[in-house]
Amino acid sequence: MPYKAVLIDIDDTLFDFRASSFDALVASFGAYGVSFTEQDMRKYEVYNDGVWRAYERGEMEREVLFVRRFELYFAERGLSLDPAAFNQVYLHQLGFGAHLMPHARELLQWLHGRYKIFVVTNGDAATQRSRIALSGLGQYFDGVFISEQLGCCKPDAAYFDKVFAAIGEQYRACSLLVGDSLSSDMQGGRNAGVATCFYGDPAKADARCDYVITDLLQLPDILENS
Repeated sequence: MPYKAVLIDIDDTLFDFRASSFDALVASFGAYGVSFTEQDMRKYEVYNDGVWRAYERGEMEREVLFVRRFELYFAERGLSLDPAAFNQVYLHQLGFGAHLMPHARELLQWLHGRYKIFVVTNGDAATQRSRIALSGLGQYFDGVFISEQLGCCKPDAAYFDKVFAAIGEQYRACSLLVGDSLSSDMQGGRNAGVATCFYGDPAKADARCDYVITDLLQLPDILENS
């Protein structure tokens, strides 16, 4: 069946999340008079990635995740900052991060009017909506589904059940889920019975990936030949 809709992730698929996160952390630590470098970023990412994986497995609540990552990182650096207060500063700063991945805007311009485009993302609702608004990409989306608002997250089948309840169950069989995460996007597609397209290193792709692209502009060929 030809695809009629694209379910697309935001972070590291349309938005360069790492660049935006780094800028937000530099600004946030700067507000406390603390330096934050690329080396610091790599250390922080170990903790951040770990808690997000726990969240995706249903082992950690969203509110706990946001605070725990900074608790762990502050302990390593010996910083006596309030992790909950710092997280609020960080999310505020992150809301200004609208760095785009290569060819993201071009892809959406091509998709617009040809396919329905639905954003499927985990994360903080206010932050994600701020970034979408600042980027100017919102005009291309037919719907935005954020885990915080749905009360569940990718890769849970319940998350996608709520998406299809909103957009129409008929789209499940003719949608393609595009994202950079094997654990949330590709596994989410499998859980939901939706075809998947992995955006990333082909060497990391596995059986959960129906398609693999290394450039967003490779997606039109997949869609047109479906």
